[in-house]
Amino acid sequence: MKAVRTKYARRRFNVSRDPHGVPHIQSDSWRTCLYGLGYMHAVDRPTQILFAREIARGTAAARIADTDELLETDRFFRKAGLYLRLEEEARQLDDRTFGDLTSYCEGVNDGMKDAGRSLPMWATGFEPEPWTQKAVLLLGNLLSFGGLAVGQQQSERLLLELIQLITDDQRLRELFAPRLDGVDFELLRQVKISHQLSDQALELIADLPRLAGSNAWAVSPGRSATGAALLASDPHLEVNRLPAIWYEAVLGWEDRYVMGATLPGCPLFGVARTDRVAWGVTYVKGDTSDYFIEDCRAGGSTCWQYRRGQKWLDFEVREEVIQRKDKPAETLRVYANEVGTLEGDPDESGPGFYLAVQWAGHYEGSARSIATWLDVAHSEDVAAAMEVVRDNPQPSLNWVFADRDGHIGSQASGWFPVRAPKHNGLIPLPAWDRKNHWRGLQPSSVLPRVYDPPAGFVATANENINPPGGPELVTLPIPDYRKRRIDQRLAELERATLEDMQRLQYDVVSVHARECLNIFLPHMPEGEIKQRLSRWHGNYSAESHEASLFHKLYLHVLLEIFGQPQDTHGGFGWRRMLYLCSRQGFSTMVITAVDRLLHKETSSWWRDRDKGQLIRRAAEKLADEKDQPWSELNTFRFTNRFFGTQRAGRLLGFHTGELAMPGNFATPFQGHLLRTATRESTFAPSYHFVTDMHSDEAWTNLPGGPSESRFSKYYKTDIERWRKGEYKQLSASPAGANGDEDLDVGGGPAE
Repeated sequence: MKAVRTKYARRRFNVSRDPHGVPHIQSDSWRTCLYGLGYMHAVDRPTQILFAREIARGTAAARIADTDELLETDRFFRKAGLYLRLEEEARQLDDRTFGDLTSYCEGVNDGMKDAGRSLPMWATGFEPEPWTQKAVLLLGNLLSFGGLAVGQQQSERLLLELIQLITDDQRLRELFAPRLDGVDFELLRQVKISHQLSDQALELIADLPRLAGSNAWAVSPGRSATGAALLASDPHLEVNRLPAIWYEAVLGWEDRYVMGATLPGCPLFGVARTDRVAWGVTYVKGDTSDYFIEDCRAGGSTCWQYRRGQKWLDFEVREEVIQRKDKPAETLRVYANEVGTLEGDPDESGPGFYLAVQWAGHYEGSARSIATWLDVAHSEDVAAAMEVVRDNPQPSLNWVFADRDGHIGSQASGWFPVRAPKHNGLIPLPAWDRKNHWRGLQPSSVLPRVYDPPAGFVATANENINPPGGPELVTLPIPDYRKRRIDQRLAELERATLEDMQRLQYDVVSVHARECLNIFLPHMPEGEIKQRLSRWHGNYSAESHEASLFHKLYLHVLLEIFGQPQDTHGGFGWRRMLYLCSRQGFSTMVITAVDRLLHKETSSWWRDRDKGQLIRRAAEKLADEKDQPWSELNTFRFTNRFFGTQRAGRLLGFHTGELAMPGNFATPFQGHLLRTATRESTFAPSYHFVTDMHSDEAWTNLPGGPSESRFSKYYKTDIERWRKGEYKQLSASPAGANGDEDLDVGGGPAE
């Protein structure tokens, strides 16, 4: 352990780094530990913290750089209004939470003096401002909205775009059945959809902490080799940007401790354990946003009106002045009413039907989320922790717990709207009919929970959690391929060990591939390719040639069946289908829909053609494809999030060379790549955490290191460990935190 000098600290605490750079903070109180955490966040991640605030409050073009993409992002977040009501929300925090935030923010501000201005700050002329309680709440809003709610909104917009694009109503209804039953396509095709954000602006938003998928599970003592509960968690985020999103820390006070992954800028542990309880989270993928259709006309005191019934009312108008570094400021007029914010610009497009968006996170009291994260660290057991998190407002999460007494459980949390009867929120309804409006929020009592299940384990992987006969919390569930693979392996492990948990986190077997091959193989021509795929177990290891073969076959099948021209055959069109099912514009919503259709014998999508013949034609195209390992097809590189694709970033060593990524979107180790014209995004496990509750240790790795500075030896200390499937030890005891012991599980996939 190496002591860290804290030159500007105003509170007494000790901090030492283990050989991997992870800070171990010791003090006499919880609040002083939070002060120390804030101090170290500022020392190691100052740019990440401060730049995120500018993005969230829509001031990046004025404070960071006057680029087109930052200006576009400013417009987006100003319209979203994440900064609104922060003062009021901060005042409503209870004294204990406010005091905890105050201690943390004091630590950040003192640590900023120690860190000084970073290279990106110096390069952009950025001047730091003090960190405050409101800044912490703003980052919480950014995580919940920019990282999660925006994804649901983009999918709902895409569905509306497809309704306007595809004129074959029968095919549309079948593809998304039963979601579009009874939907008024005529009205939806009249809605004026605002321009989508540019690729560059979308890239900036994608760079925010966004849970693209996650795994978490707990095993009861009866199925554990040590006779104690086990917990494993690996949140899936964009991982190819340095510094890493998460920041590991170990805090110790009195006879208590907490260790795990924190989010710089906030005093929260997203995945962690204490001496009593361990927890991990996955994204519920809950539908907490809805679009409504507004009928707009010019007039009234604010220039534009909307109607309720036959009565016309004035929009509320908020004028957002967006300052710029190098150019004159611009004024953005934001129109809003009781159902949300108008998406389009009637000043530009004239009267007509527009979308308005409503998000549950704008309800009063959403700032209570930060109290949840602080309180869970003080829970004595699983039952108490489940009670703490069940009323957590945002984001919508599924928490998994294990405790020292051998209990395990899971609890869903989040604010979900009470919608009109028979309306799931996926398709916008007319706002002029008040019966379509939200009727408040669902009580937390309807949210699913599991405590000490008979199976002896509990697992979650973004599956559909809608309770039978209950409210529809998830309208666009992710297919349960990862969940089924995890359940299968856990059921096979009668005496699970930490090594078993780690191997499962690196499992790259695809249930999806095997199920698709059951459909494809009977129609494929005889020969070597068919034989190879029939023997393949769905293993997406980097060395697998069959993984590449299946990937190409799957793509060809989707293009043959769904990529026909829209004007002549009523399909998506070749280019659009390629965009939606390949890396550039991958849509889980569309992939889920087409996979379901592939299992059908008859469909309007191949009513005039033979499905088997289409699959055979797709398979024949493999003869012209290069036979290559998955490591050549699924590659990425780590790049610095502040220098992007700049040549200087490559020359100065901010980026890495090209690396192979195992897995794909349907494997427990999710190795999913998305590419635009200028940037690649790699969604994969952003943190691996496993722990056995009989000890005071955890085993972890992450794709990065503690420091954001390229010139620090802690810039990417864990990357090789993360790539190879090796884990380092975190220990609550300074004597046990020597970091000399690494656990190597090989990263090898199970067959």
